Amino acid sequence: MNRPAMHWAAFVLSLVAVLSVAVALQSFSELGNRRWDLTLQSRLSLSPYSQSVLGELKGPLEIDYYYGRGERIEARDLLELVTEASSQVRYELIDLDRNPQRAKDQGVRRYDQAVLSYDGRERVVPAKTEELLMGGIAQIVQAKARVLYFLGGHRERGLSPGYDDQLGRAAQFLRSEGYDLRTLSLVRGESIPEDASAVVIAGPEVDLVEHELERLDAYLRAGGAVLVLVDPVQLPHFEQWIAKYGLRLSDDVVIDQVNRVEGSDGTNVLVPVYREHEATQALTAPAVLGRARSISTLDGGAGDLGAPVQVVARTMPESFVAAGSARTRAGLVAFDAATDRRGPVGVMGVSIGEDGGRLVVIGDADFASDNFITLLGNRDLLVNVLGWLTGGEASGARVQAEAAAPGPLSPVYVSARLSNLIFWIAVIAQPGVVLLVGIAVVLRRRRRR
Repeated sequence: MNRPAMHWAAFVLSLVAVLSVAVALQSFSELGNRRWDLTLQSRLSLSPYSQSVLGELKGPLEIDYYYGRGERIEARDLLELVTEASSQVRYELIDLDRNPQRAKDQGVRRYDQAVLSYDGRERVVPAKTEELLMGGIAQIVQAKARVLYFLGGHRERGLSPGYDDQLGRAAQFLRSEGYDLRTLSLVRGESIPEDASAVVIAGPEVDLVEHELERLDAYLRAGGAVLVLVDPVQLPHFEQWIAKYGLRLSDDVVIDQVNRVEGSDGTNVLVPVYREHEATQALTAPAVLGRARSISTLDGGAGDLGAPVQVVARTMPESFVAAGSARTRAGLVAFDAATDRRGPVGVMGVSIGEDGGRLVVIGDADFASDNFITLLGNRDLLVNVLGWLTGGEASGARVQAEAAAPGPLSPVYVSARLSNLIFWIAVIAQPGVVLLVGIAVVLRRRRRR
C-alpha cells in the first residue's frame, strides 16, 4: 500500500475511533442523565410538592391541553416536566382555535385549560401554571372531594378577600390545592356534615358553648379532623375542651426580641424548629407567627416521639413566654424572671385520638392571614398541616403562586439581629476599612516626601 493510501486509512480509522468514543459517551450520559436547574425560582423543575402529587398516581393520567396562539412551547415545557416526573402521564397539545368543536365537546371554554382523565373520572381545570395544573391533578386523584368547613359564629377570621387580617389569600391558595371551602355554624345545634374532610376554627374571639363542643367531640370520635388556630384570647370553655385531648393553652404571649421582625416589638416570632412528624414533614422554611401563645402537653413536656400527643413546632432558644396576654398589649415585653419562662417555646401541638380523630392546635391565627401568609414558610405550614389532617399523601414545599419576575424591589424578612449585623458591616466596618486604608496611603506618601 502506498503512502497516500496509508494516510487516508489512518485518517478514516481515527475518525471512526473518535465517533465511536462520542457515541459511547452520549450513550452513557443518557443512562445517567442529570440536569441542574440554575434559574431563579427553579422554573425549569417541578417543586417537591408537585412530584409528591404525581407520586400518588396509581394509574394512567391523560391530559388534553388546549393552548392559544404563541403559547404552545410554554405549555409543552411544563407538560414535559410532568411526564419526566411520572411515567403514568400522557399528554396531547391541542390548538383551541383550530379545534373549537372538540373543545366544546370536552367542556373547554377558554385557553390554557386542560381535560384530565383518570380512573374513569374527567375534569376540566385551569392549567397555565404548575400550581394550577397540580391543583387540578390533586383534585382528580382524590376519589372523594376534600371539603374544609370553617366554623363561624365566634368572630373567627373570615374567607373574604381584601382584608389584611382575614384569610382571603389563604382561601385562594387552598382552592388551588383542590379543597372545597365552606362555612359552618354549630350555634343552633347543627351536626358537622358527613362530607367534611376537616373543620377549621380560625381565631375565635368568643368562647364556644357546650353543645358546639359536644358536636366537635362526636366528630373527632368518628375519626374526623380539626385544625384550631387560636390567638392569645381567653376562651375558658374552649381551652378546657382542648385540654381533654392532652394539650394546654396558656394565657401568655411568645416574645423573641433577638430574632424579631425589624421594627416590631418582638411579638412576631420565627418558628424554625419542627419535630419529626407527618404534619410538618418536608417543611424547610421557618414560619413567621404574629401574636402567638404557647402550647404544651398537660405534663408540661413535648411528648415522646410517636406518642398520640406531641408538641411539634417550637420557637428559637432566645425567645421567652411573657405571662399574661394583657400585659403585652400594654407594650411591656421585657423578660420578668418571676413570671416568665425561657424558650424554646412550643407553639403547635398534635393529638391523635383512639378512634383515629386528628386535632392540630396552633397558637396563632395571624400567620394564615393576608398580612402573613406569603412570608417564608407560612403557606407551606398551613397546607402541609391540612394535607395531613385530610389524609393526603402529598407533601413538601408548595408551588409559590405569587412567584413573579424579579423586579427592582423584593420583600425580604429581616430580623433585628440581622439588621444590626447589616448596619455594622455596611455603615461602620466597610467605610471604616476604606477610611483606614486612605489614612495609611496618605501617611505613606508623606513619609516618602
